[in-house]
Amino acid sequence: MKRNHLLLLFATFLTLMLFLPEKASGQRISNRVFRFQNRIEHDQRPYHFGFTLGLNSMQFAVTPDEDLMDTYGFEHVLVEPDFGFHIGIVSNLKLSEFLDLRFVPTISFADRHIEYYTDYYTYGPDGDANYASRQELEVTMLEFPLHIKYKSERMLNTRAYVLGGFKYTHDLASIEDAGGGNGEVLARVARNDLHYEVGVGFDHYFYFFKFSTEIKASFGMGNLVRPGEEDARYYDSISRLNDRSIMISLLFE
Repeated sequence: MKRNHLLLLFATFLTLMLFLPEKASGQRISNRVFRFQNRIEHDQRPYHFGFTLGLNSMQFAVTPDEDLMDTYGFEHVLVEPDFGFHIGIVSNLKLSEFLDLRFVPTISFADRHIEYYTDYYTYGPDGDANYASRQELEVTMLEFPLHIKYKSERMLNTRAYVLGGFKYTHDLASIEDAGGGNGEVLARVARNDLHYEVGVGFDHYFYFFKFSTEIKASFGMGNLVRPGEEDARYYDSISRLNDRSIMISLLFE
């Protein structure tokens, strides 16, 4: 419940940040933001910095064992994602007129769950899923992405862009090498991973700064499943477990 309240406040803050700068700029300079190019010198800088914040959804792509039911007694092994948020620092190096190299170290917070079903995937009378067992995983992820950003021609005070690259991640909350506290450890998840990422976004040039909206998809390349402390069927039943995430970000540069 506390996390839901925090995310609601965070989403409200992002909405206000999205609309207030434009309104304030228009009041100060009589809508100059719409009639002239702002921050013309911004794209001529060899490098610049900024910060980013936003919401994310972290989950897994799970590949169960082929003999899931016969060997391990599970009808399904499913993943339940949850929403979280992230903050980071933007470092941008200009390579050419339309190409930038970006390094955006980020810290992300989220929850995700692995659910084991001995029966068909249904909901009970209370609205909860009828899983037999559930592994809860908190995520506090340090992310170190390196991207190439390709920008379109500038259209007055807006331009579109695409980006792609790789990132290394380190989960500070991982229980790969530690106990699970008071909870059961059915299956562990590796602490380190390497991802490839793709994304799209829009740059908006305001009078005092550049504001960007961006969405990225991230695909982990390593098999993350590790042995737990309980019955071996909880981790042996998973052939492959890959990280997946979607990030919606606001950037101020």
